Amino acid sequence: MDMKKTARILALALCSILSAQCFFMCGCSAKDKNNDGAAVSVAGLVAGESLSSGLAPGKDLAASYGPLTNHMTAKELESVTEGPLTVLDEPWNTNKGENEKLAAYQDGVYFEIWEKEDLLRDIEENPESYQGWTEEELEEYKANLVSYIRGFVVDGRHYGTMISLPPEDDGTYGWYSILDGENLTTREITDLSDLKEIFPQILEEYEKDDYQYFYFGTDLDEEMWEKDIIRIFEAKQNQSYQKLPVGTSEQLVDEYFQTLMNQSEDLSWELDKDQVEAIKNQVTEFTFYDAELDRKLVVHVAIPKGYESAREALSGDGVSASGGVTDPANLSGQSALPALVLTDAVWRFNDIAKLLKEMEEGRAKPQILISIGQDYSICNSDNMERSALFCEGKDKFLDFITDNLMPYLGEKYAIDYSNSTLFGHSLGGVFAHYALCNSDRYENQPFGCYIIGSPAFWSPYSREMSDYENQADDYGYLDRNDTVSKRVFITAGSDEDEDYEEYFEDGDSTTQSIAHLAERINAKCDPSCPMAKDKLYKSHHYQYIPDMLIEYVDGTF
Repeated sequence: MDMKKTARILALALCSILSAQCFFMCGCSAKDKNNDGAAVSVAGLVAGESLSSGLAPGKDLAASYGPLTNHMTAKELESVTEGPLTVLDEPWNTNKGENEKLAAYQDGVYFEIWEKEDLLRDIEENPESYQGWTEEELEEYKANLVSYIRGFVVDGRHYGTMISLPPEDDGTYGWYSILDGENLTTREITDLSDLKEIFPQILEEYEKDDYQYFYFGTDLDEEMWEKDIIRIFEAKQNQSYQKLPVGTSEQLVDEYFQTLMNQSEDLSWELDKDQVEAIKNQVTEFTFYDAELDRKLVVHVAIPKGYESAREALSGDGVSASGGVTDPANLSGQSALPALVLTDAVWRFNDIAKLLKEMEEGRAKPQILISIGQDYSICNSDNMERSALFCEGKDKFLDFITDNLMPYLGEKYAIDYSNSTLFGHSLGGVFAHYALCNSDRYENQPFGCYIIGSPAFWSPYSREMSDYENQADDYGYLDRNDTVSKRVFITAGSDEDEDYEEYFEDGDSTTQSIAHLAERINAKCDPSCPMAKDKLYKSHHYQYIPDMLIEYVDGTF
């Protein structure tokens, strides 16, 4: 079991430490008052003023939400980059159509040769590929394994093995494969003259749509393709090829199809460039590689004006002059700012600009705004890519946020985890529900609050999850815990059900599901202290989100 999974504990004893004023910022008006009625400032918060007016007297919130343990591997730590905001440069256009790995193989002919030990290792690492084989069949297959060539690169153009040749001199010149019904059959190529003669009919065959998934990591250009294949055979005869690392061809094919998808989709992020330009100096851009997800994630951290100067004034009390936390323990609890973590960063930048303005103009308490997106080179708004995080990969994504991202950022910023919030909408709302209902399984507790926006429990991506039935049972969260100590704001558009009615089948609509979820949570609470609040906005599925987020940070929700 990997170290992030072992960081989980079956149940974290979270006592009920919240008074009747349970929600984040509840008890505070839009004028941002603390318990004494005095205005709350950024400098005052960093110096030690209380952001939350909802703590029960005498309770130490930091005991449950103290410093987090960073579980990133050495490789993951080395992958992190930090720098200025690049989103205004439209990096998705820079990445569009590129194949980064091919750039390293521009100068000649390369072969990817798999030896017998590579094949045996692949069998061991990918047993699912051999499901249904008997033990005798598998052992016979292993006994007859021989080395072979899995792919070629010629001057940066990649080809699979529809036309191939043996890695050893065994008297065979080469062969090509064609589809016979659903089966691939091979036909021998006797020599170079034979190859040149039959090439037109081979090319005609391979231009059929049936073969698209065998291509090749490069576009099919007839004249170039013929020249490259001849060069491959000549390089074998002359021993003039170079070797590709094992596994390169599979990566190149994946990149090729990703590039094709990118060329046909709009990768752009939703931006009001004037608004984002105005806040760019308040935003730091991080990139992370997560090994569990095997994905690159782009994270933006936006801080309210005055935060850095206020922290620098405390440089002798655990904060470096640059604003980095040198001793997080000295900045825990009330001397820190809460974070509002927004998933689906592709749509959230305009909201970040507006939320920072709310803080600057004194209507909202200062918070650190963190948005999480996927790499610029993929379509962040594509539901297949979103479901890779929010549905099929939700456990790994939650591991990343809980055990990697928030501890890492907590080492750089003074974060008040007890009042920090995780927000997700639609499929992201499905994920926010999962995150809440599995929060008790983690040692790290980066969030005291959750916003579940229009959760698409009914979506095909949600229904296809292997643990879909557990979703309706809130993943056993309310059965495992006698009380609920997380504050939950559950929202939807009052007019959105009519847009998705065909998907509901016999289950709840969106508006019904948020009401029922709030009821289930509050049934675990003291009636005088409900921990969940649901609210409908006059809107369809997503239009209400900007106003809702402003109400949330203003404390007027």
